[in-house]
Amino acid sequence: MSKSFKQKAITGVAWTSVERFTQQIIQFVIGIAIARILAPQDYGIIGMTAIFFAIATTFIDSGFGSALIQKKDRNEIDYSTCFYFNILVGIVIYAILWFASPAIADFYRTPILCDVTRVLGLTMLVNSLTISQTAKMTAEMKFKEMAIISIVTQLLTGIIGLYLAYCGWGVWALVFQQLSSSVARLLMMELFLKWYPKWIFSKVSFLHMFSYGSKILCSSLINTIYDNLYTLVIGRAFSAKEVGYYNRGNQFAMLPSSTLLSIFMKVAFPLMAEVQDDVDKLRTAYKKFIRVPCFLLYPILFGLMALAEPLILVLLGEKWLPAVPLLQVLCIGTFFDPLTHINLNILYVKGRTDLVLRLELIKKPIAFILLFSMIPLGLWWLCFGRAIYGFIAYCFNCYYTGKFINFGFWKQLYYNVPVLVKSGIMGGLCYGCLYVFDKPLVQLLVGIIVGVISYFIMVVMTKDETFYDAVSYTHLRAHETLRHLV
Repeated sequence: MSKSFKQKAITGVAWTSVERFTQQIIQFVIGIAIARILAPQDYGIIGMTAIFFAIATTFIDSGFGSALIQKKDRNEIDYSTCFYFNILVGIVIYAILWFASPAIADFYRTPILCDVTRVLGLTMLVNSLTISQTAKMTAEMKFKEMAIISIVTQLLTGIIGLYLAYCGWGVWALVFQQLSSSVARLLMMELFLKWYPKWIFSKVSFLHMFSYGSKILCSSLINTIYDNLYTLVIGRAFSAKEVGYYNRGNQFAMLPSSTLLSIFMKVAFPLMAEVQDDVDKLRTAYKKFIRVPCFLLYPILFGLMALAEPLILVLLGEKWLPAVPLLQVLCIGTFFDPLTHINLNILYVKGRTDLVLRLELIKKPIAFILLFSMIPLGLWWLCFGRAIYGFIAYCFNCYYTGKFINFGFWKQLYYNVPVLVKSGIMGGLCYGCLYVFDKPLVQLLVGIIVGVISYFIMVVMTKDETFYDAVSYTHLRAHETLRHLV
């Protein structure tokens, strides 16, 4: 890769890492504090609405944000056209949510869901105003500004949610936390970007973006329904409390994966779009973007599975212990998330969203069969079926990567087995700490220390390429900084 490409990649990853890790730390700390105040049922009520708002969010974007980033000759006409289209969709979606809210409440036999849905629906209107701006900042690689927006927004709205929970607002603390987050993000984005749409709506521009985005919309819609169908099924077949256990376990399991993916995918898409016509450069970039997330994610997931019980006891308390086995099995499925998403990214970069849709139409019937066949077996088996599907989805998504850049399933497997083995050994050592110590806090702290040290030793002994690349880059940057200071 060229020096400028590497520099863009490193700078983008650095600022996006600052954004995501800081945001997740704030969210994690404040989320734990709120969870200690609120009951599992409060989270369950919010979880029951998840599928409806996830679908609504998918429609509001409609793939137009990705279309703007992928388009090399994008202009103000494209941004304005996208802006007005998203606003129209936002208004329609909110109207649908408003009138559907009584039916949602009746479906779950939870009357408060009617009002909760109508208030939370306002976030859809606000979010529809930010699609073009987000795409513009991403395409222009303004990751520093995006990091500041996310961090400040997360901190302010986290404090609002914590204060309302402390004041006894219950589930409404979570509702207004989400609503204030959307409003704060819109205001912060306006402050930094200072972009205003032109009074232009181009039919040509719309049709171009619709051609690209409509396939993303369809595939995202299928995927979104599946991802959130678990909450709907659990809420219907079990109880709000078990929805809360599932959501909390899923949040812990998804936190490392979603954080790393949001960092690398945000940077990978615009950068790989730059070299979409050069197969060799695209393959090299792909290898870099797939190796680092796995190097960081696998040890975290093994450690999370090993230390799940003391983690839940220390952070949330004994009332959340039923979430432990759910957390452990859900971690298994998230092993394949980086590989699955980055494989699909090749198709987005190449403009082959039709193939993305084709893959979803093949994969999701398998996913639905697994889901509904596991319902009679209980909640843990539902989660286990989801983990199985994670591997199946990865296998399918590898196919076109092998076709386009000659880096398919077996080559990817060979590429990532070393870090998987080292992470597994590390997880076993962490789990051994549970038998040596009795107190949960001690188990957790010692387990983390043992995990970090053992993984570092194995990485150094095996001369891991990713680790030494990071060390070389850090040494080079430190040397350049010192030279400028002198």
